[in-house]
Amino acid sequence: MRLAKRWRWSKQADARAGLLTAPFVVAALGLLVKVPPDVQLFSGGALVAWNSFCLAVLAPYIVLAFVGMGALLVNPLAGAGDDPDAADLLVLQFFGGAALCIFIGVCLGATGLLFPWITIPFLAGIIAWHFARHLHRRSRGLWTPSTTAEWLLVGLLGLSALLLLLVKGIVLDATRGDIPQLYLPLLADLQNRHSLWLDPEQPKLFWFLLGRGHGADMLLVSFGGPTAHQVLSVVYLLSITALVHRIAARLTTGWILPGCAALIAMWSSFIGVETGRFHYETGAFLLFVCWAGLLYATTKARVIFRALVPAVMSIAIMVPQAAIIATAFLMAAAAAGWFAHGRHGIVRPLAVAAIGLGTAALSLLVNQLYLGIAEVNPIGVFMPLINVERFRQISSLDLMVYVNNAQGINYAGFSLLDIVAALRRFWIVLSNLIVAPHFWAYPAFIVACAALLGMRRPQENGPFAVGLGLSLLAVICLITLTSHGSLERMLAFRSVATPLIAISVIVPLAGVFRRHRLQDHFVSLPSAAIAVCLATLVAAVEARSQGEITRARSEGALAYVTGRIGLVGTSPSFADLDPRRCLEVSSNVPSAWRILPVNSALRFLPTCAESSLLPSGRVVDTLHPVFLPDYGDVLLGPPQLSIAALRRRDVNAFYIESNRLDFWAQGQSPLFDPDSMLRNLDVLHVGADYILLTWKGLGVQISDAQVAAITELRNRSRVAGGSKEYWDGIAALDAWRSRQDSIRK
Repeated sequence: MRLAKRWRWSKQADARAGLLTAPFVVAALGLLVKVPPDVQLFSGGALVAWNSFCLAVLAPYIVLAFVGMGALLVNPLAGAGDDPDAADLLVLQFFGGAALCIFIGVCLGATGLLFPWITIPFLAGIIAWHFARHLHRRSRGLWTPSTTAEWLLVGLLGLSALLLLLVKGIVLDATRGDIPQLYLPLLADLQNRHSLWLDPEQPKLFWFLLGRGHGADMLLVSFGGPTAHQVLSVVYLLSITALVHRIAARLTTGWILPGCAALIAMWSSFIGVETGRFHYETGAFLLFVCWAGLLYATTKARVIFRALVPAVMSIAIMVPQAAIIATAFLMAAAAAGWFAHGRHGIVRPLAVAAIGLGTAALSLLVNQLYLGIAEVNPIGVFMPLINVERFRQISSLDLMVYVNNAQGINYAGFSLLDIVAALRRFWIVLSNLIVAPHFWAYPAFIVACAALLGMRRPQENGPFAVGLGLSLLAVICLITLTSHGSLERMLAFRSVATPLIAISVIVPLAGVFRRHRLQDHFVSLPSAAIAVCLATLVAAVEARSQGEITRARSEGALAYVTGRIGLVGTSPSFADLDPRRCLEVSSNVPSAWRILPVNSALRFLPTCAESSLLPSGRVVDTLHPVFLPDYGDVLLGPPQLSIAALRRRDVNAFYIESNRLDFWAQGQSPLFDPDSMLRNLDVLHVGADYILLTWKGLGVQISDAQVAAITELRNRSRVAGGSKEYWDGIAALDAWRSRQDSIRK
């Protein structure tokens, strides 16, 4: 009788698990219906609304898939008396499962098996198993809000998550040009070719280096398309706030301050990073390594190892250079372990760091063997080991030298001026975490919480707090030593340190109030609700200061997901990155010709170079130009050499936009010197704010006034901030080629 009852319960649980998994399957299959680019960008409609709905449904199931996958690996160990609590275990399972999905996605991509008929059943199976596993255990008293303050906090967190998913997940988050130029086409290529390897017909180096380690993205993009990656980025963004909650729980007692810290962190300045990039993923994993490494070093919870090692390895696979940052965090954890357990506390974090560095070395070795170079950033480290013959089959050494010298990347030196500049930069980065114009709401939050809540410091949290401080110091030092934009975006999560610093001030201040019995005057007030309201004020001030989530953008996003408008109407950024210009310019150029942007490297070029509205290669790309074998000759050679190289590849039209100083690479070629333009170029078409040039004899003769206007723009770009670095790149390339010529002689 008991067995029959248990069997019926099991059958019912399995049926409910299947029913709960069904929305994911429907959404995944629904995303296989592709939205035409012109409909998505311009008109909207029912298909856009359906696609948006499917993406929204996908978000919570990503979390369930990761947690379910992690539960296979991260479970409390029998006989271990110091296991993490339920909330910590959930975070460990999420990141452990995410890391496993990264490994599986990379393996499928490496074998060319990124097909929806493989990835959808795999994820659906994990989700169904996770549901069944919990349903078989029957109800176990899940936590639910019970007070007004708890309901208010949970409601605010949920509303914030929905708003971020809407504006930064479902709607294209492209406020800068390299999202449509680099990330979207790379993800579309993964979906279309089902493989992470280079296309032998059109090998694109930067696509491979950027995307080849992001296996979880590959699983989702295989059926959800490029926008599914943005939904995953929002999930990682929310996981960062969950990590803030768990870190705050180690700094104070009670539930109020950790919840308030999570709410504030959700609207910190790191939301300014576009979700179209991979930086939320790497940032979330790095913050996880910081938190889990400190727990692993300062507690005896051995189960942490099962999530920490896969996470460190996944970082090394996604971005091998980021393994150095993870190692810095683990070294801070080792210091915390020394404070907690003496010399024995040092060994475990350093062993995990060694695993991460070993994985990074293997990742770089794969690159070296496959590409001929281990990495391209920083190029000075990897250039001496380059396999020139293999690398030239894929890209160009001249392009590498130019790109790495034209981005204004600087590294701290050892001269007195460099040291002073580094110290000044250190103070700027640190002060932005503590003092800034939009932080005026923090003092009221800190004083009120200290006076009302009576928080205390948890016992034996000293080593954890010390390790946390050392980790923050490591982040600030890394940013101080270089001006690399990608590194700053990867470490943008440092802004969540501000609410944690506030908690570190509130706890001792509450002790001062307690000693003087000042808190007795406020016992009748609804202290928790007041604290939540003040945290909401701080979050609102920070969100408003970012300008990221505005009323106009929110209304545009809502209109888009309901199918009333296309993407172009959703954000002011599309006024600058307007894809309609791609169609207009292309309509004035013969269909067999390629268009080479001479300037507008931050507007027209990234918007149109890989636009889905145009044939592939119609507009010449920045990082993978069609003239790669002759890259140095086009940039530095005499006009006749440039002309021959370009005409061989049907590059017959040249786009120049008025009032744009961003002359990237080819815009600095001698071909566009005044005498060369008069001698070699004609006017093909004159638009409202741009001109199209072509070869002599194929258009109308160019006038002296037009040459003077173009020359004036080029001269201004040589000295203007933000564009003169492009000319520095040309100078560096010229010097490098001269050195190579002298070596050959």
